[in-house]
Amino acid sequence: MFKLDSLKWWLDPVFAAVVCGTCLAGCDLAPSVLFVADGSPVRLLQLTDAHDGCPAPSRVCFLATWDGETTRGCWVREAGSVRVSLPHEEQSVPVASFRPTAYAEFRRVSLD
Repeated sequence: MFKLDSLKWWLDPVFAAVVCGTCLAGCDLAPSVLFVADGSPVRLLQLTDAHDGCPAPSRVCFLATWDGETTRGCWVREAGSVRVSLPHEEQSVPVASFRPTAYAEFRRVSLD
C-alpha cells in the first residue's frame, strides 16, 4: 500500500528546493546595471538605479579595478558628467564615456 511517510524522505528536500528557487527568482539580489564605462581612467564603472545606502538622488555604482577588485559607491548626474563617490576617491566621468546596457535600452532609460 502507498504511504505518504515513505515519500517523506524525498518530499522535504524537493519542497525546500522549490521554495528556495522561488524566493531567489523573486528577489533581486544585485541591482541591475544600466550604464557601463570602461577603459582609462575608470577601468570598469557600472551605474545602477538602486538607492541602497546612497543619499537621494545618488544611486549605487560599482567600480572594478584592473586587478579584479570591485568597489561599491554612489553616483549622481551633474551637467555633462557623472560624479562618482567611492570610499577612497571621488571622480567625475563624462556622460559620453558611458554606453547603455540591454537592460537600460529595454527600460528606455538614458543619462541625457
